[in-house]
Amino acid sequence: MGKVKEEMGNLRALIFGLDSPLVAPVLSKLHDEGVFSIARWIVNVSERNSEVFFHRNNIEVIEDKFNLNFKQEFLDVVPAWIDEKIRPYLPTILQNFARETFYYRSPVYEYMNIIQLWTRYFYTRLIREQINVVVFADIPHGGFMCVLYAVSKAMGLNTLILAPSGIFGTFGYCFSVEDYGAFADVPRYRKLPEHFMKVEKTYKKKLFYMEGDHTPKYKRNLFEKLKFLYSPKEFFRERKQVFSRSLKKYNTISDFLLKKVIVNIFDRIEKKQYQENIIRYTKRNIDFDVDYVYFPLHLQPEMTTDTLGGIYSDQLLAIEKLRAMLPPDWMIYVKENPKQTKFMRQDYFFKRLKVLPNVKYVDRSIDTYLLLEKSRFVATITGTAGWEAITGGKNALIFGHIWYEAFPGVFKYYDGMQLDDILSYHIDHDELECAVNRYMEKTSESVFLNEIRNAMPAFDPEKNTEELEKFFRFIFSYIKEKRLPKTDSEKE
Repeated sequence: MGKVKEEMGNLRALIFGLDSPLVAPVLSKLHDEGVFSIARWIVNVSERNSEVFFHRNNIEVIEDKFNLNFKQEFLDVVPAWIDEKIRPYLPTILQNFARETFYYRSPVYEYMNIIQLWTRYFYTRLIREQINVVVFADIPHGGFMCVLYAVSKAMGLNTLILAPSGIFGTFGYCFSVEDYGAFADVPRYRKLPEHFMKVEKTYKKKLFYMEGDHTPKYKRNLFEKLKFLYSPKEFFRERKQVFSRSLKKYNTISDFLLKKVIVNIFDRIEKKQYQENIIRYTKRNIDFDVDYVYFPLHLQPEMTTDTLGGIYSDQLLAIEKLRAMLPPDWMIYVKENPKQTKFMRQDYFFKRLKVLPNVKYVDRSIDTYLLLEKSRFVATITGTAGWEAITGGKNALIFGHIWYEAFPGVFKYYDGMQLDDILSYHIDHDELECAVNRYMEKTSESVFLNEIRNAMPAFDPEKNTEELEKFFRFIFSYIKEKRLPKTDSEKE
């Protein structure tokens, strides 16, 4: 009751993202073949990278996702049960809207108005298009994407999430954010030979996204710089489009001043305050010989914290829970993420951190692997530090959902958990490798993001396309056979 009227046995999908040239043609081909039907496709494309297939499949292209023109005819009255069912998602939705610069500094009641508008928008679209599966190109993050996920779940629709994988060059999949990490609700995609993948027993890992150069920097060549000379009409047409898109972000001059000028002034002030707080609260001399837990802070805003962290997107809440379960004389060494800026690091963050006994905000220059190695165990929301810890033989306490959470040596926090359970456990590296291989059986060895492809030393586009097509045929077939209601003839 209350669900979308479904076309039995037929997949009608709303796709969010997956618009890169690596994967969009594959999905378009499967649509043309009738493997599934693309009822709506929400993408963020510019004129420069849009493709013909977006215009063949009733595609909705949203370039200005923040200031969507909500028209009355698109806003059906939403049943009360929708509001009730999305309520548990509100903390995550609010956290994700707070990270959007367009809505930055809006009061909570204004966020609630924004959420209600997006709820009605997506509810109307899902009803009118008779959608029965919503496909996400990543774990839902960003305010409006989180609203779509919450509304889809409230309506009882199938959701397919292509989940980031810790193993470079692969991606996983799940049917809900809550199952990410456990992957208990999804079928095995491939059968791998025993000990398919070996895991080096060491803390240090080479992480492409921490190198700083995984995303190629776009530089205009001389030909483009001189475009206004050899093609003035094209040059001014492009400038006009950029100006027009910019204007759409602001309703009035005062709106522009508030969201652009005033915010930039406050940003400068807060950046200065952040640097002052770092100097004031950082501890440079620490004792490695005492019992301590290492807690590396996450970069924020970031999907792995703001969505997968749940209530622990408030990272200090996790540190407070950790402090409560440790002996009074144990230390917690907290180290800032090297890429962190002032977001969620304002005055009261540091004041709140300071009141916690035996918690030190350590200098960024202190080697993270030394902190890890000397600790009794590592604590993290969903960070790579947990993976680094267990592969080096040290246990990890996590607070959110993460791809390695079912592996040996990983402990998921719950109120009342005992410290001895963590301290008494010893990781068997062979068992860890077996767990990694079981996890890999629920991944596809292909990529659909350009930044991943660009960081790969060797990339075979034909093989990647074949693997993506194979995976999507598999997963759509499974959803159609196992997760859609059966027709009367099928039941017989």
